[in-house]
Amino acid sequence: MKKTLLLSAALYAITAAAQAPIYLYKDGKVIYSGNIIPDSIVFHAPAQEEQGGGEGGGGTTEMFLSAQQYMTMIKPGVTSNVPGNATSANGGGTMQSISYYSTLARKNKSADVLLPKNYDKGKKYPVLYVNHGIFGNEKSMQDESNKIRSMANNMAESGEAKEMIIVYTAMYTCPTKDNCAGFSAEECKYYDDFREDLVECLMPYINSNYSTYTDREHTAISGFSMGGREALYIGLTKPEVFGYIGCACPAPGVTPANDMFMSHPGNMQKSELKFKDGDPLPYVFLITGGTNDNTVGIFPKEYHETLTSNNVDHIWQEIQGGGHDASCIVPMYYNFIRSIFKTSADLMSGGK
Repeated sequence: MKKTLLLSAALYAITAAAQAPIYLYKDGKVIYSGNIIPDSIVFHAPAQEEQGGGEGGGGTTEMFLSAQQYMTMIKPGVTSNVPGNATSANGGGTMQSISYYSTLARKNKSADVLLPKNYDKGKKYPVLYVNHGIFGNEKSMQDESNKIRSMANNMAESGEAKEMIIVYTAMYTCPTKDNCAGFSAEECKYYDDFREDLVECLMPYINSNYSTYTDREHTAISGFSMGGREALYIGLTKPEVFGYIGCACPAPGVTPANDMFMSHPGNMQKSELKFKDGDPLPYVFLITGGTNDNTVGIFPKEYHETLTSNNVDHIWQEIQGGGHDASCIVPMYYNFIRSIFKTSADLMSGGK
């Protein structure tokens, strides 16, 4: 049965000249061949069956979006005004505490997993990872003031967001201690080491024990403060794993910086704060910062300005009067949760 690719005039302004087909692969199979190569692809089930096409009853209709097109479509909807129907208390779903072995910490570490309401092992779900701030743990971001659980439930029920599994992480990855002892380059490294712990230990546990999609199109990384710093660092350096990056008030340290607590050597230079040539790009890359943040100050905006100077497509959301708290966390997660894991049909229709 022959497959057809629909190219929307609203998304593709030019028609490529005839040339040899370009082939794109997923899981060892050709999933697209054509004359236009997108930088990334949204994979999803066929949307509908064409009527009366060819032998055997018709072909399959599909739409593919590049990462740039995806982000262009969601940018106009990013808002600082979070509606009350999204944040109203909604404790739906099932929270489970898990323990997994960390080869980096050389011991068991913990995390909490929020399964969506009516979780069905016969279905597959996308996964959102949520990172906490410094000195926090897997419980920190579950505080109701942050509204993450309520917003995910409310928007899934209204159709504004996809059903998803949410994993609340415990980032600190140290073989000798369970908790951060203070501000230092050594202590920050134990948070940076969560990158490997997440990809090599926690994610395999989640994917083995829950019914998840495992591709980057269905995997998102996010966080607040130190968790936002790590979401930025992990998302930039593991783009083949994470298709969506959300950072609320990200702390300094991905690049060299000095704040009121310490001097950060940086994991990369400012000129390196970008994706490498050939890397798949994120569909959503959102950074939120407040103008009244007395903890990380203007560092979130500096990340934004550095990414802009490095020509990295992203969305910068500045909350007027926002502090280092729920005033920035809530709008970031509201916009992020309702934007991730969508298909082209979702984005054009505004539905699930």
